[in-house]
Amino acid sequence: MASLLSPAALAADAPDRLETGKQGETLEGEAGLLAQPYSKGVRIIGHTEIDKRGGNVIMAWAGDCAYVAGGLKMSADGNIGKQPFGPTSGVAVIDARSPAAPKVVRYLQEKGALDAGETLHAVTAPGRSVLAASTYGGVAGVNGPKEGWLALYDVSTCAKPRLTAEIQWPEPVHTLTVSPNGKRIYGTVISPFTGEGGLQVMDISDLSRPRFVGKFSVTRPDGTSFAFATHEVSISPDERRIYAGVIASKGGDLNPGVTLFPPSAQGLGPDAGGIYILDNSDIVEGRADPKMRLVGTVPHGGWHSAVQARVNGVPYLVGAGELGACPGSWPRISRIADEKNPRIVGEFRLAMNRPENCPPRTTMEAATGGVVGRAGVASTHFNDVDSATDTRLGLFPFMYAGLRIADLRNPAKPVEVAYFKPGDACMSHVRYRPETGQIWFACMDSGFWAVDLKPALRASLGLPAPTARRR
Repeated sequence: MASLLSPAALAADAPDRLETGKQGETLEGEAGLLAQPYSKGVRIIGHTEIDKRGGNVIMAWAGDCAYVAGGLKMSADGNIGKQPFGPTSGVAVIDARSPAAPKVVRYLQEKGALDAGETLHAVTAPGRSVLAASTYGGVAGVNGPKEGWLALYDVSTCAKPRLTAEIQWPEPVHTLTVSPNGKRIYGTVISPFTGEGGLQVMDISDLSRPRFVGKFSVTRPDGTSFAFATHEVSISPDERRIYAGVIASKGGDLNPGVTLFPPSAQGLGPDAGGIYILDNSDIVEGRADPKMRLVGTVPHGGWHSAVQARVNGVPYLVGAGELGACPGSWPRISRIADEKNPRIVGEFRLAMNRPENCPPRTTMEAATGGVVGRAGVASTHFNDVDSATDTRLGLFPFMYAGLRIADLRNPAKPVEVAYFKPGDACMSHVRYRPETGQIWFACMDSGFWAVDLKPALRASLGLPAPTARRR
Protein backbone atom coordinates (compact mmCIF):
# COMPACT_ATOMS: atom_id res chain seq x y z
CA MET A 1 0.00 0.00 0.00
CA ALA A 2 2.98 2.38 0.23
CA SER A 3 2.60 3.31 -3.43
CA LEU A 4 -0.81 4.85 -2.70
CA LEU A 5 0.93 7.57 -0.72
CA SER A 6 3.94 8.02 -2.97
CA PRO A 7 4.78 11.59 -4.05
CA ALA A 8 3.59 10.77 -7.58
CA ALA A 9 0.19 9.57 -6.35
CA LEU A 10 -0.28 12.67 -4.18
CA ALA A 11 0.85 15.18 -6.79
CA ALA A 12 -1.72 17.80 -7.76
CA ASP A 13 -1.19 16.97 -11.43
CA ALA A 14 -1.15 13.17 -11.02
CA PRO A 15 -2.48 11.61 -14.24
CA ASP A 16 -5.72 9.66 -14.39
CA ARG A 17 -5.44 5.90 -14.13
CA LEU A 18 -8.52 4.67 -15.95
CA GLU A 19 -10.20 1.38 -15.12
CA THR A 20 -9.52 -1.16 -17.84
CA GLY A 21 -12.85 -2.97 -17.98
CA LYS A 22 -16.38 -1.76 -18.45
CA GLN A 23 -17.60 1.15 -16.34
CA GLY A 24 -17.60 -0.11 -12.74
CA GLU A 25 -16.29 -3.57 -13.63
CA THR A 26 -13.98 -5.48 -11.31
CA LEU A 27 -11.80 -7.73 -13.40
CA GLU A 28 -10.57 -11.11 -12.22
CA GLY A 29 -8.09 -10.72 -9.39
CA GLU A 30 -9.03 -7.10 -8.65
CA ALA A 31 -11.56 -7.61 -5.84
CA GLY A 32 -9.22 -6.35 -3.15
CA LEU A 33 -6.77 -3.57 -2.42
CA LEU A 34 -5.10 -2.37 -5.59
CA ALA A 35 -1.44 -1.43 -5.60
CA GLN A 36 -2.58 1.83 -7.16
CA PRO A 37 -6.22 2.99 -7.32
CA TYR A 38 -8.05 3.59 -10.56
CA SER A 39 -9.14 7.20 -10.86
CA LYS A 40 -10.56 9.75 -13.22
CA GLY A 41 -10.90 13.49 -12.64
CA VAL A 42 -9.79 13.36 -9.00
CA ARG A 43 -6.50 13.62 -7.14
CA ILE A 44 -5.58 12.21 -3.76
CA ILE A 45 -5.13 14.76 -0.98
CA GLY A 46 -4.53 12.40 1.93
CA HIS A 47 -5.16 8.92 3.29
CA THR A 48 -4.92 6.83 6.43
CA GLU A 49 -5.28 3.07 6.51
CA ILE A 50 -6.77 3.31 10.05
CA ASP A 51 -4.08 0.97 11.36
CA LYS A 52 -4.87 -1.51 8.58
CA ARG A 53 -8.07 -2.65 10.28
CA GLY A 54 -11.08 -3.79 8.27
CA GLY A 55 -14.81 -3.18 8.59
CA ASN A 56 -14.87 0.57 7.92
CA VAL A 57 -18.52 0.77 6.82
CA ILE A 58 -19.76 4.20 7.89
CA MET A 59 -18.32 7.67 8.43
CA ALA A 60 -19.56 10.79 10.21
CA TRP A 61 -17.86 14.15 10.64
CA ALA A 62 -17.63 17.36 12.62
CA GLY A 63 -15.33 20.29 11.93
CA ASP A 64 -11.92 19.05 10.82
CA CYS A 65 -12.50 15.50 12.07
CA ALA A 66 -13.91 12.29 10.64
CA TYR A 67 -15.32 9.42 12.67
CA VAL A 68 -15.23 5.94 11.13
CA ALA A 69 -17.00 2.98 12.72
CA GLY A 70 -15.46 -0.46 12.49
CA GLY A 71 -16.72 -3.85 13.50
CA LEU A 72 -18.51 -5.46 10.56
CA LYS A 73 -16.90 -8.11 8.41
CA MET A 74 -18.31 -9.15 5.05
CA SER A 75 -17.42 -12.60 3.79
CA ALA A 76 -17.42 -13.80 0.21
CA ASP A 77 -20.64 -15.75 0.82
CA GLY A 78 -22.50 -12.60 1.85
CA ASN A 79 -22.60 -13.29 5.56
CA ILE A 80 -22.00 -10.38 7.92
CA GLY A 81 -19.97 -11.08 11.02
CA LYS A 82 -17.97 -9.14 13.58
CA GLN A 83 -14.33 -8.21 13.53
CA PRO A 84 -12.45 -9.56 16.56
CA PHE A 85 -12.09 -7.12 19.45
CA GLY A 86 -8.75 -5.35 19.75
CA PRO A 87 -7.07 -1.99 20.27
CA THR A 88 -8.39 -0.66 16.94
CA SER A 89 -12.01 -1.69 17.57
CA GLY A 90 -14.74 0.94 17.81
CA VAL A 91 -15.01 4.39 16.27
CA ALA A 92 -11.77 5.81 14.88
CA VAL A 93 -11.33 9.53 15.56
CA ILE A 94 -9.41 11.01 12.63
CA ASP A 95 -7.86 14.46 12.95
CA ALA A 96 -7.82 15.88 9.40
CA ARG A 97 -6.85 19.47 10.16
CA SER A 98 -4.03 18.74 7.79
CA PRO A 99 -5.91 16.70 5.18
CA ALA A 100 -2.63 15.74 3.49
CA ALA A 101 -1.71 13.92 6.69
CA PRO A 102 -4.90 12.72 8.44
CA LYS A 103 -4.15 10.75 11.56
CA VAL A 104 -6.08 8.52 13.94
CA VAL A 105 -5.83 10.09 17.39
CA ARG A 106 -7.94 7.62 19.37
CA TYR A 107 -10.58 4.89 19.22
CA LEU A 108 -13.91 5.30 21.00
CA GLN A 109 -14.72 2.01 22.73
CA GLU A 110 -17.76 2.77 24.85
CA LYS A 111 -20.57 0.23 24.56
CA GLY A 112 -22.45 2.17 21.87
CA ALA A 113 -19.31 2.88 19.83
CA LEU A 114 -17.76 -0.57 19.96
CA ASP A 115 -20.08 -2.22 17.42
CA ALA A 116 -21.50 0.75 15.48
CA GLY A 117 -21.53 -0.92 12.06
CA GLU A 118 -24.03 1.43 10.35
CA THR A 119 -25.18 3.37 13.39
CA LEU A 120 -23.12 6.55 13.51
CA HIS A 121 -24.00 10.18 12.83
CA ALA A 122 -22.82 13.64 13.87
CA VAL A 123 -24.36 17.11 13.63
CA THR A 124 -22.94 20.54 14.32
CA ALA A 125 -25.61 23.14 15.13
CA PRO A 126 -25.61 26.50 16.91
CA GLY A 127 -24.41 25.90 20.45
CA ARG A 128 -23.65 22.19 20.09
CA SER A 129 -21.75 19.56 18.19
CA VAL A 130 -22.98 16.00 18.77
CA LEU A 131 -21.72 12.56 17.81
CA ALA A 132 -24.07 9.60 18.32
CA ALA A 133 -22.90 5.98 18.08
CA SER A 134 -25.11 2.98 18.71
CA THR A 135 -24.81 -0.79 18.72
CA TYR A 136 -25.63 -1.99 15.21
CA GLY A 137 -28.93 -3.81 15.58
CA GLY A 138 -28.64 -5.83 12.42
CA VAL A 139 -31.64 -7.71 11.02
CA ALA A 140 -33.66 -10.36 12.79
CA GLY A 141 -33.07 -13.69 11.10
CA VAL A 142 -29.75 -12.65 9.53
CA ASN A 143 -27.30 -11.27 12.07
CA GLY A 144 -29.74 -10.80 14.91
CA PRO A 145 -30.63 -7.93 17.21
CA LYS A 146 -28.23 -7.10 20.02
CA GLU A 147 -28.21 -4.88 23.09
CA GLY A 148 -29.04 -1.45 21.74
CA TRP A 149 -26.54 0.78 23.49
CA LEU A 150 -26.36 4.44 22.49
CA ALA A 151 -23.29 6.55 23.31
CA LEU A 152 -23.46 10.34 23.07
CA TYR A 153 -20.44 12.60 22.72
CA ASP A 154 -19.85 16.32 22.79
CA VAL A 155 -17.48 16.91 19.86
CA SER A 156 -17.19 20.68 20.15
CA THR A 157 -13.46 19.95 20.20
CA CYS A 158 -13.69 17.45 17.40
CA ALA A 159 -10.50 15.48 18.03
CA LYS A 160 -11.38 15.05 21.72
CA PRO A 161 -14.90 13.60 21.93
CA ARG A 162 -16.31 13.81 25.44
CA LEU A 163 -18.77 11.10 26.48
CA THR A 164 -21.89 12.70 27.93
CA ALA A 165 -24.23 9.73 28.34
CA GLU A 166 -24.87 6.05 27.61
CA ILE A 167 -28.37 4.64 27.41
CA GLN A 168 -30.11 1.65 25.83
CA TRP A 169 -32.76 1.87 23.16
CA PRO A 170 -35.85 -0.26 23.90
CA GLU A 171 -35.03 -2.04 20.62
CA PRO A 172 -31.62 -2.03 18.92
CA VAL A 173 -31.51 0.22 15.85
CA HIS A 174 -30.18 -0.41 12.36
CA THR A 175 -29.18 3.18 11.52
CA LEU A 176 -29.54 6.49 13.30
CA THR A 177 -29.86 10.14 12.28
CA VAL A 178 -29.37 13.18 14.50
CA SER A 179 -31.82 16.02 13.83
CA PRO A 180 -30.31 19.15 12.21
CA ASN A 181 -30.60 21.07 15.49
CA GLY A 182 -28.80 18.28 17.35
CA LYS A 183 -31.65 17.78 19.83
CA ARG A 184 -33.19 14.45 18.78
CA ILE A 185 -32.04 11.12 17.38
CA TYR A 186 -34.13 9.00 15.03
CA GLY A 187 -33.21 5.30 15.07
CA THR A 188 -34.61 2.81 12.57
CA VAL A 189 -35.98 -0.64 13.40
CA ILE A 190 -36.17 -2.94 10.41
CA SER A 191 -37.51 -6.42 9.74
CA PRO A 192 -37.34 -6.62 5.94
CA PHE A 193 -38.86 -10.09 5.74
CA THR A 194 -42.06 -9.11 7.55
CA GLY A 195 -42.49 -5.36 6.96
CA GLU A 196 -42.40 -4.80 10.70
CA GLY A 197 -40.41 -2.02 12.32
CA GLY A 198 -40.63 1.69 12.86
CA LEU A 199 -38.75 4.77 13.95
CA GLN A 200 -37.57 5.27 17.53
CA VAL A 201 -36.97 8.79 18.81
CA MET A 202 -34.60 9.87 21.58
CA ASP A 203 -34.69 13.41 22.96
CA ILE A 204 -31.09 14.59 23.55
CA SER A 205 -31.81 18.25 24.30
CA ASP A 206 -29.89 17.57 27.52
CA LEU A 207 -26.89 15.55 26.31
CA SER A 208 -26.30 14.20 29.78
CA ARG A 209 -29.90 12.99 30.23
CA PRO A 210 -31.29 11.47 27.01
CA ARG A 211 -35.00 10.66 27.14
CA PHE A 212 -36.80 8.08 25.02
CA VAL A 213 -39.81 9.63 23.27
CA GLY A 214 -41.35 6.59 21.61
CA LYS A 215 -41.47 4.25 18.64
CA PHE A 216 -43.52 5.48 15.70
CA SER A 217 -45.37 3.84 12.85
CA VAL A 218 -46.80 5.59 9.79
CA THR A 219 -50.19 7.30 10.12
CA ARG A 220 -52.38 7.66 7.04
CA PRO A 221 -54.56 10.73 6.36
CA ASP A 222 -57.57 8.76 7.64
CA GLY A 223 -55.88 8.30 11.02
CA THR A 224 -55.07 4.60 10.71
CA SER A 225 -51.46 3.53 11.27
CA PHE A 226 -49.18 0.71 10.15
CA ALA A 227 -45.66 -0.57 10.85
CA PHE A 228 -42.86 0.03 8.36
CA ALA A 229 -39.39 -1.42 7.94
CA THR A 230 -37.30 1.68 7.37
CA HIS A 231 -33.57 1.46 6.78
CA GLU A 232 -32.37 5.07 7.07
CA VAL A 233 -33.93 8.52 7.17
CA SER A 234 -32.85 12.02 6.27
CA ILE A 235 -34.46 15.04 7.92
CA SER A 236 -35.38 18.48 6.58
CA PRO A 237 -33.59 21.49 8.11
CA ASP A 238 -36.70 22.42 10.13
CA GLU A 239 -37.23 18.75 11.16
CA ARG A 240 -40.83 18.84 9.92
CA ARG A 241 -40.18 16.37 7.13
CA ILE A 242 -38.65 12.93 7.39
CA TYR A 243 -37.59 11.17 4.20
CA ALA A 244 -37.52 7.46 4.97
CA GLY A 245 -36.07 4.71 2.83
CA VAL A 246 -38.50 1.82 3.34
CA ILE A 247 -37.88 -1.75 2.24
CA ALA A 248 -41.35 -3.06 3.17
CA SER A 249 -44.36 -2.18 5.28
CA LYS A 250 -47.58 -3.54 6.70
CA GLY A 251 -49.55 -0.90 4.80
CA GLY A 252 -50.09 -2.93 1.61
CA ASP A 253 -48.59 -0.12 -0.43
CA LEU A 254 -45.13 -1.45 -1.34
CA ASN A 255 -43.86 -4.57 -3.14
CA PRO A 256 -47.23 -5.64 -4.60
CA GLY A 257 -47.30 -9.35 -5.37
CA VAL A 258 -43.87 -9.96 -3.81
CA THR A 259 -43.45 -12.51 -1.01
CA LEU A 260 -41.09 -11.03 1.57
CA PHE A 261 -39.95 -14.37 2.96
CA PRO A 262 -37.93 -16.27 1.98
CA PRO A 263 -35.59 -13.44 0.85
CA SER A 264 -35.59 -12.75 -2.87
CA ALA A 265 -34.15 -10.26 -5.32
CA GLN A 266 -37.68 -8.96 -5.87
CA GLY A 267 -38.08 -8.17 -2.18
CA LEU A 268 -34.57 -6.81 -1.61
CA GLY A 269 -33.43 -5.55 -5.00
CA PRO A 270 -33.40 -2.13 -6.66
CA ASP A 271 -37.16 -2.18 -7.37
CA ALA A 272 -38.15 -3.13 -3.83
CA GLY A 273 -39.74 -0.74 -1.36
CA GLY A 274 -39.61 3.00 -1.82
CA ILE A 275 -39.47 6.32 0.02
CA TYR A 276 -42.00 7.76 2.45
CA ILE A 277 -42.35 11.50 2.96
CA LEU A 278 -43.53 11.98 6.54
CA ASP A 279 -44.87 15.05 8.31
CA ASN A 280 -43.03 15.21 11.64
CA SER A 281 -44.64 18.43 12.93
CA ASP A 282 -46.25 16.71 15.94
CA ILE A 283 -42.87 15.89 17.44
CA VAL A 284 -41.32 19.24 16.52
CA GLU A 285 -44.16 21.12 18.21
CA GLY A 286 -44.31 18.83 21.24
CA ARG A 287 -47.94 17.80 20.72
CA ALA A 288 -49.56 15.17 22.90
CA ASP A 289 -49.84 11.71 21.30
CA PRO A 290 -47.62 12.64 18.32
CA LYS A 291 -47.89 10.89 14.96
CA MET A 292 -45.68 10.65 11.89
CA ARG A 293 -48.13 11.42 9.11
CA LEU A 294 -47.75 10.08 5.58
CA VAL A 295 -47.62 12.86 2.98
CA GLY A 296 -46.39 11.03 -0.11
CA THR A 297 -44.76 7.83 -1.37
CA VAL A 298 -42.17 7.16 -4.07
CA PRO A 299 -42.51 3.47 -5.00
CA HIS A 300 -39.13 2.05 -6.13
CA GLY A 301 -37.40 5.34 -5.18
CA GLY A 302 -34.69 3.65 -3.11
CA TRP A 303 -35.20 1.83 0.18
CA HIS A 304 -31.70 1.96 1.65
CA SER A 305 -30.67 5.60 1.72
CA ALA A 306 -32.53 8.71 0.52
CA VAL A 307 -30.95 12.17 0.72
CA GLN A 308 -32.25 15.62 -0.10
CA ALA A 309 -31.17 17.62 -3.14
CA ARG A 310 -32.21 20.85 -4.81
CA VAL A 311 -31.43 21.65 -8.45
CA ASN A 312 -32.34 25.07 -9.87
CA GLY A 313 -34.62 25.61 -6.90
CA VAL A 314 -36.55 22.35 -7.38
CA PRO A 315 -36.47 19.77 -4.53
CA TYR A 316 -35.49 16.16 -5.18
CA LEU A 317 -34.61 13.00 -3.29
CA VAL A 318 -31.71 10.78 -4.32
CA GLY A 319 -32.24 7.21 -3.16
CA ALA A 320 -31.15 3.65 -3.90
CA GLY A 321 -31.20 0.10 -2.65
CA GLU A 322 -28.05 -1.80 -1.71
CA LEU A 323 -25.92 -4.85 -2.36
CA GLY A 324 -27.15 -7.82 -4.39
CA ALA A 325 -25.67 -9.70 -7.33
CA CYS A 326 -25.11 -8.00 -10.70
CA PRO A 327 -26.80 -5.78 -11.85
CA GLY A 328 -26.74 -4.61 -8.21
CA SER A 329 -28.42 -1.34 -7.29
CA TRP A 330 -28.03 2.29 -8.32
CA PRO A 331 -29.33 5.77 -7.44
CA ARG A 332 -32.68 7.10 -8.58
CA ILE A 333 -33.70 10.74 -8.54
CA SER A 334 -37.24 11.68 -7.48
CA ARG A 335 -38.85 15.09 -7.87
CA ILE A 336 -40.80 16.06 -4.75
CA ALA A 337 -42.03 19.56 -5.60
CA ASP A 338 -45.51 18.07 -5.28
CA GLU A 339 -45.06 16.13 -2.05
CA LYS A 340 -48.31 14.25 -2.43
CA ASN A 341 -47.39 13.08 -5.91
CA PRO A 342 -43.62 12.61 -6.02
CA ARG A 343 -42.18 10.81 -9.02
CA ILE A 344 -38.94 9.28 -10.25
CA VAL A 345 -37.42 11.42 -13.00
CA GLY A 346 -33.95 9.94 -13.50
CA GLU A 347 -31.39 7.34 -12.51
CA PHE A 348 -27.64 6.87 -12.50
CA ARG A 349 -26.41 3.48 -13.63
CA LEU A 350 -22.93 2.25 -14.37
CA ALA A 351 -22.36 -0.12 -17.28
CA MET A 352 -22.15 -2.94 -14.72
CA ASN A 353 -25.67 -2.09 -13.53
CA ARG A 354 -27.06 -3.25 -16.87
CA PRO A 355 -28.10 -6.92 -17.07
CA GLU A 356 -26.51 -7.43 -20.47
CA ASN A 357 -23.08 -6.78 -18.93
CA CYS A 358 -23.44 -9.17 -16.00
CA PRO A 359 -21.19 -12.23 -15.88
CA PRO A 360 -22.72 -15.68 -15.40
CA ARG A 361 -23.85 -16.13 -11.84
CA THR A 362 -21.71 -18.02 -9.38
CA THR A 363 -23.13 -21.01 -7.53
CA MET A 364 -23.71 -18.79 -4.50
CA GLU A 365 -25.45 -16.08 -6.53
CA ALA A 366 -27.68 -18.62 -8.23
CA ALA A 367 -28.50 -20.38 -4.95
CA THR A 368 -29.58 -17.10 -3.32
CA GLY A 369 -31.55 -15.93 -6.33
CA GLY A 370 -29.26 -12.93 -6.71
CA VAL A 371 -29.71 -11.71 -3.14
CA VAL A 372 -26.00 -12.25 -2.39
CA GLY A 373 -23.42 -10.93 -4.84
CA ARG A 374 -19.81 -11.93 -5.33
CA ALA A 375 -16.89 -9.79 -4.25
CA GLY A 376 -16.40 -7.21 -6.99
CA VAL A 377 -20.04 -6.29 -7.61
CA ALA A 378 -20.91 -2.67 -8.46
CA SER A 379 -23.77 -1.80 -6.15
CA THR A 380 -24.64 1.26 -4.11
CA HIS A 381 -24.78 1.54 -0.34
CA PHE A 382 -25.23 5.06 1.08
CA ASN A 383 -25.86 8.07 -1.20
CA ASP A 384 -24.83 11.70 -0.82
CA VAL A 385 -24.69 14.98 -2.75
CA ASP A 386 -22.36 17.95 -2.56
CA SER A 387 -25.08 20.31 -1.28
CA ALA A 388 -28.68 19.71 -0.24
CA THR A 389 -29.62 23.28 -1.20
CA ASP A 390 -27.60 23.84 -4.40
CA THR A 391 -26.92 20.38 -5.79
CA ARG A 392 -24.45 19.83 -8.58
CA LEU A 393 -22.76 16.53 -7.76
CA GLY A 394 -23.92 13.08 -6.73
CA LEU A 395 -21.39 11.30 -4.49
CA PHE A 396 -22.11 7.59 -4.76
CA PRO A 397 -20.08 4.76 -3.17
CA PHE A 398 -20.61 1.75 -5.44
CA MET A 399 -18.81 -0.77 -3.22
CA TYR A 400 -16.08 -2.43 -5.31
CA ALA A 401 -16.60 0.07 -8.15
CA GLY A 402 -15.44 2.75 -5.73
CA LEU A 403 -16.69 6.29 -5.32
CA ARG A 404 -18.49 7.46 -8.46
CA ILE A 405 -19.16 11.16 -8.93
CA ALA A 406 -22.02 12.27 -11.18
CA ASP A 407 -23.14 15.62 -12.59
CA LEU A 408 -26.75 15.99 -11.35
CA ARG A 409 -27.51 19.38 -12.88
CA ASN A 410 -29.90 17.63 -15.23
CA PRO A 411 -31.62 15.20 -12.83
CA ALA A 412 -33.22 13.32 -15.70
CA LYS A 413 -29.84 12.47 -17.22
CA PRO A 414 -27.04 12.26 -14.64
CA VAL A 415 -23.58 11.86 -16.16
CA GLU A 416 -20.47 10.42 -14.53
CA VAL A 417 -17.64 12.93 -14.39
CA ALA A 418 -15.13 11.29 -12.04
CA TYR A 419 -14.37 8.22 -9.97
CA PHE A 420 -11.91 6.83 -7.42
CA LYS A 421 -11.62 3.07 -7.12
CA PRO A 422 -9.14 1.62 -4.58
CA GLY A 423 -10.32 -1.97 -5.12
CA ASP A 424 -12.00 -2.74 -1.80
CA ALA A 425 -15.66 -2.00 -1.01
CA CYS A 426 -16.40 1.71 -0.47
CA MET A 427 -19.68 1.98 1.45
CA SER A 428 -19.66 5.01 3.76
CA HIS A 429 -21.47 8.30 3.66
CA VAL A 430 -19.48 10.95 1.77
CA ARG A 431 -18.62 14.47 2.89
CA TYR A 432 -18.12 17.37 0.50
CA ARG A 433 -16.36 20.44 1.94
CA PRO A 434 -17.31 23.41 -0.28
CA GLU A 435 -14.73 25.73 1.25
CA THR A 436 -11.87 23.46 0.14
CA GLY A 437 -13.46 21.17 -2.46
CA GLN A 438 -12.36 18.15 -0.40
CA ILE A 439 -14.32 14.91 -0.61
CA TRP A 440 -14.03 12.56 2.36
CA PHE A 441 -15.11 8.91 2.49
CA ALA A 442 -14.09 5.55 3.93
CA CYS A 443 -13.66 2.09 2.42
CA MET A 444 -13.84 -1.28 4.15
CA ASP A 445 -10.14 -2.17 4.11
CA SER A 446 -8.21 0.77 2.66
CA GLY A 447 -9.51 3.22 5.30
CA PHE A 448 -10.12 6.97 5.12
CA TRP A 449 -9.59 8.99 1.96
CA ALA A 450 -9.56 12.69 1.15
CA VAL A 451 -9.66 13.59 -2.54
CA ASP A 452 -10.73 16.54 -4.65
CA LEU A 453 -11.74 17.24 -8.24
CA LYS A 454 -9.03 18.33 -10.61
CA PRO A 455 -9.16 22.08 -11.36
CA ALA A 456 -10.00 21.64 -15.05
CA LEU A 457 -12.97 19.42 -14.18
CA ARG A 458 -14.20 21.87 -11.55
CA ALA A 459 -14.07 24.64 -14.13
CA SER A 460 -15.93 22.59 -16.74
CA LEU A 461 -18.71 21.93 -14.21
CA GLY A 462 -19.02 25.59 -13.29
CA LEU A 463 -18.13 24.87 -9.68
CA PRO A 464 -16.97 27.87 -7.67
CA ALA A 465 -13.31 27.94 -6.76
CA PRO A 466 -12.57 26.77 -3.20
CA THR A 467 -12.14 29.62 -0.75
CA ALA A 468 -9.53 27.73 1.30
CA ARG A 469 -6.23 26.46 -0.04
CA ARG A 470 -5.58 22.78 -0.67
CA ARG A 471 -3.19 21.62 2.06
